[in-house]
Amino acid sequence: MSNNKLAERLTERKNLIVSNAQDAIINKVSNILLGIQDKVSQKAWTKLLKMADSLDKDGAYAPAINGIRGALEIDHPYLQFLDILAKKSPQCRKKFISNFLLNAVFRGNHKRQEFSRKYNTSQPFFFVISPSMRCNLHCLGCYAGNYPQKDKLSYEAIDQILKDAKTMGIYMVTVSGGEPFFREDLLDLFASHNDIYFQVFTNGTLIDSTLAKKISQLGNIAPVISCEGFEEETDYRRGRGTFQKICQAMDNLKEEGAIYGFSTVPASYNYSTLLKEEYYRFLVEKGALFGWFFQYIPIGLRPETGLMLTPQQRVTLHDRVREMRNKYPLFAADFWNDGPYVDGCLAGGRTNSGYFHINSNGDIEPCVFAHFAVDNIVNIYKRKGHLWDALNSDFFKEIRAGQPWNKNHQMPCMVIDNPQCLRNVVEKTHPYPTHEGAESIIENPLLVNHLDTYSQRLGDTLKERDLLNHYEERKAAAN
Repeated sequence: MSNNKLAERLTERKNLIVSNAQDAIINKVSNILLGIQDKVSQKAWTKLLKMADSLDKDGAYAPAINGIRGALEIDHPYLQFLDILAKKSPQCRKKFISNFLLNAVFRGNHKRQEFSRKYNTSQPFFFVISPSMRCNLHCLGCYAGNYPQKDKLSYEAIDQILKDAKTMGIYMVTVSGGEPFFREDLLDLFASHNDIYFQVFTNGTLIDSTLAKKISQLGNIAPVISCEGFEEETDYRRGRGTFQKICQAMDNLKEEGAIYGFSTVPASYNYSTLLKEEYYRFLVEKGALFGWFFQYIPIGLRPETGLMLTPQQRVTLHDRVREMRNKYPLFAADFWNDGPYVDGCLAGGRTNSGYFHINSNGDIEPCVFAHFAVDNIVNIYKRKGHLWDALNSDFFKEIRAGQPWNKNHQMPCMVIDNPQCLRNVVEKTHPYPTHEGAESIIENPLLVNHLDTYSQRLGDTLKERDLLNHYEERKAAAN
């Protein structure tokens, strides 16, 4: 036997031993988490963190693990998550643990690294897919409002996309639209890929008690319900009666023990409401465990720059969101202000926490808000290719080469925070716009001038805030 063959066999044997050891640890973690009935004891936390350390061989999740240790020291509200999780339906608990924590985070990390080395690609953690752009609402400023309404992604195509995803080590998939639950075959796809964790952005109006029960029974679905504040703000953007419908959807999901979150678009009409503690308390009482704030971007249906928060409002709101997530058991991520936590822009399938978007036409876009593409998954499959072929396009490579776009990660976005960067990438790699009017974000003089001015003012605002904070810190130290 040659030395090379012997080395290969020894490596395979070592990997098998490591894999079996990790599986044993993972089973122990699962048993502990699934066995939680009430409050998690200090002893259980210590044991879980020790196991997490042993799973995280390369230290990829060391900051998160150490963050939990820090939270234990101050009794942070986030520690209540496992207590809350214990009250969810058995299947929802099981799938959150097995699909998200174990498959997507731990097992998937090693698989993504191996795949990246083998195929010389980046390692995105997840991707967004929009199976349909059809919707029963006509929301003000909808980012997806100008996409074609005809669904071109067949069940078979989406099924293959999900198979490719798992080959790449991706077990976390976000589903958007349009309204995803318009697709009658969606639940069949979720059931068929019951080892993936699906986060589904929905307007919530179709989640009746029957659908809520199915979501709970499958367990691998976490709906994210669009909510713009209270009744006045939500109905202003989404139509009269919408707020009452989404409140009922939340109640239905809570009754069935489903895990769910919220999505809010900070804009000029709801800014004052999003500063109120009452809003966050409302979401917690309704049963939301997590949520996303997406700054309004003037794209899609009738873009209006007047809907954008001012730079000062954006900074003030971020401070408020941070305050609220340190007070309530509600994981609220603020895009794009929380860029420092992920080292900036995630677009173009960036390694680690990065992602990309597949729209209902099959176009593979660098992110949900940059409506340009050079590849279409339907065409890739016609030529017997795979999903990962799109990661190495000149378009995606140019985006990754430019990241981070700004040293200040609170200005991560290439669309609104660093608009010249998106213009430069498009000019250099020549992607096509994925719907009518998509190019206006880089060609319309009014939008271009507004975003250039906005990004400059945001940078100045952040510098002023940092100088003030530095002054206050020095003053406090002197005293």
